[in-house]
Amino acid sequence: MSQQVFTEPWVRQWADELAASDDYRRAAAKWEGSVVLEMAADPELGIAADRGVFLDLWHGECRRARLAGDGDRDAAAYVIRGGAAVWKRILAGELEPLLGLMSGQLELCRGSLLRLTPHARASRELVRAATRVASHFPGDEDGEDAGGTPAQEHAGGSPPPEASALPPTRTYQTTSARGLDHRLPPMRLWRKSKKLGIWDPADIDFRQDARDWRRLTDVEREVLLHLASQFQAGEESVTLDLLPLIQVIAGEGRLEEEMYLTAFLWEEAKHVELFRRFLDEVAEEHGDLSRFHGPCYRAVFYEALPRAMARLRHDASPAAQATASTTYNLIVEGVLAETGYHAYYAILERHDLMPGMRRAVAYLKADEARHLAFGVYLLSRLVAEHGDAVWRRIEDRMGVLLPMAIELIHEMFDAYDDMPFGLEVEEFTEFAMAQFRRRLERVEKARRQSLDEVLQVAMPGADLDVEAAPA
Repeated sequence: MSQQVFTEPWVRQWADELAASDDYRRAAAKWEGSVVLEMAADPELGIAADRGVFLDLWHGECRRARLAGDGDRDAAAYVIRGGAAVWKRILAGELEPLLGLMSGQLELCRGSLLRLTPHARASRELVRAATRVASHFPGDEDGEDAGGTPAQEHAGGSPPPEASALPPTRTYQTTSARGLDHRLPPMRLWRKSKKLGIWDPADIDFRQDARDWRRLTDVEREVLLHLASQFQAGEESVTLDLLPLIQVIAGEGRLEEEMYLTAFLWEEAKHVELFRRFLDEVAEEHGDLSRFHGPCYRAVFYEALPRAMARLRHDASPAAQATASTTYNLIVEGVLAETGYHAYYAILERHDLMPGMRRAVAYLKADEARHLAFGVYLLSRLVAEHGDAVWRRIEDRMGVLLPMAIELIHEMFDAYDDMPFGLEVEEFTEFAMAQFRRRLERVEKARRQSLDEVLQVAMPGADLDVEAAPA
């Protein structure tokens, strides 16, 4: 029987689903404290007053579940509030709770988002249990079920022909009246790559770095090797996986974007060379470093990224492109790589270590800033061209991968009982979330823009947030 959401029978059935869920029990093993979830009043939907539920959560167990009463809001560790439309999307599996909080669709009225992020997987399983309760919202006709499976494919349709297929009669853009549009953001990034991306990993002087390395303690070397191994594999992964996107862009006749992507790929290949030099000449490490690739790292770099990019070989639809770019640009580069390089540079700068690597990482961060600017542009273009169907695909992908990316940061810190160099996980989680939020807002803005507005971002005076290379 379908129960109306945020009522006593619905809460009891939710608690029963939690008690029966091994996935929730494992994911929430470290969760301590209670939470109040509030649905704001909405008279137009038949919700005359605020509704709230109280959940007492303790190490994978829901000890109590009931409608929130007097004092529960002040006593709870977290109070999360949203409108009926947002809760409807969450309970339909269309919006991850963490993404809802970071995008402002949900309000965290009590508690710290920073302290909540390590429990992203637990919150996901908490909501999944709720989706298994047959339920409906006030005003739903015939008790329409609010639960269901996670969001399905959006904006897919029948895949277009292979990107590599040639048109019957080939024409050349640069010998036509069209020429090159130098106003487009990719052309501005192309010019920056030509001027700022000309650095050679072979020119980095690692002699002092090698001396500094030998003076480090065993655990300090282990942490830096841990980071370097993840950078090395990550840079190789993105180098290998970028080609399908280039082929799709070329197949669509977007020459300006393809031109910039050739620099993009070249820069990724230089990053691979850089970290291999560091491992060979500074760390003098020639063994298998995959021991540093934990479950979250493997889920992203061994599975999610290559699958999303390889799909473009047979599905060049806007939805598939949005999935690939969200994975590659917003998550892998925008959360993981950028946060990792921020941590790495902070270690070296604060302790005056390894000047060669500091200089190299400064070059690398400038390259990555351009890559991220392109990713934001590409996703904005797709949203402006194809509307909310593509935006939902971006949301879906971020909802799956963002919690995993935040967990990966904690996975790194959890590997050490006493993290050296004075590093604190909160600093880097906060940095990751702030950068992600900023770019999410930029892409979301395209929902209210025309395609022409997105394409004119690179007009004189426009800011693409692109860093310059070190002097």
